Amino acid sequence: MASLKIGSFNLYNLVLPGHTYYGTRVYSENTYRKKIEWIRTQTQKMDAQIIGFQEIFHREALVAALDDTAFAGENVHVLNETGDSPVVGLATTHPLVGEAESITDIPDGILSAIGGLTDEFSRFSRPILRATIELTEDLNLTVFVCHLKSKRAMILEGEDETDFRIRAIGETRSLLRRGVEATGLRALILREISENRNPVIVIGDLNDSTRSVTSNVIAGPMPWKFDPFEEKKRHWDRALYSSFDIISQKSFKTDWATYIYNGHYEALDHIYVSEEFYFRNRDRVGNVDFVQVFNDHLKDDTLCRDRLPVWQSDHAQVVVTLNLT
Repeated sequence: MASLKIGSFNLYNLVLPGHTYYGTRVYSENTYRKKIEWIRTQTQKMDAQIIGFQEIFHREALVAALDDTAFAGENVHVLNETGDSPVVGLATTHPLVGEAESITDIPDGILSAIGGLTDEFSRFSRPILRATIELTEDLNLTVFVCHLKSKRAMILEGEDETDFRIRAIGETRSLLRRGVEATGLRALILREISENRNPVIVIGDLNDSTRSVTSNVIAGPMPWKFDPFEEKKRHWDRALYSSFDIISQKSFKTDWATYIYNGHYEALDHIYVSEEFYFRNRDRVGNVDFVQVFNDHLKDDTLCRDRLPVWQSDHAQVVVTLNLT
């Protein structure tokens, strides 16, 4: 295998028709059909062999959307969906090693170590999907698919969300939740990558930028330039690298918009790789060669009157091309 494409796709509420979600929202048969066709078209454009999906309410809908693509029904892994809230999923043309796993609880010890947090922080807002994929006879890849807490303010019952002070408090609650989830995900990552050469990739809507605190928590710290070499190796072994950052080091490309809200262009959808795919690692098994962002459908509603159709996603799709050595 010379190359491999890995993608991230926030589907924006993939729900079966006639099913009520988020209060009173519901898709008609016509809207659902348009959404399925649009997802299929975008997936074909992505041309990826592994895709992590977010905002799935029903696996059946994702299987239908991926009909006529590279992913047959048995290649679509969605765990514990109930139709009441969105979950993440994974589609892969490569076989899994064992079963995919849905991780709901924040790993033990994190809440007590942070301190001052209630039990509502003890679970991921959307469970993490973990799977090991067989790329070749000699190479397995562990993938985490995630969708962290959004920036939307967490307003409690009885609070006035038009009050600017309450709004600030609500956004801080969201940040705390996302920070705990980032720390929980980091703990899961460390179990996989420490003291070994097992490649790991994190795919998902992190709801924050590459340089944010929560994204830095997930990626881990880089060594200080004056650290001894053995200490640097210890950091490198446990770090993840943003595909956007890697390409920025290789080219003049520095801006990536995967989401537009109120005139702000942000990169919220990410693919992070372990050192096994970092081009500066002499012992790498592959390189991040290229990143594509499929964002032509996004609209800045501060500049135009057009509304994004409900059957399209409000996020761009991200595809990373890995060349395997």
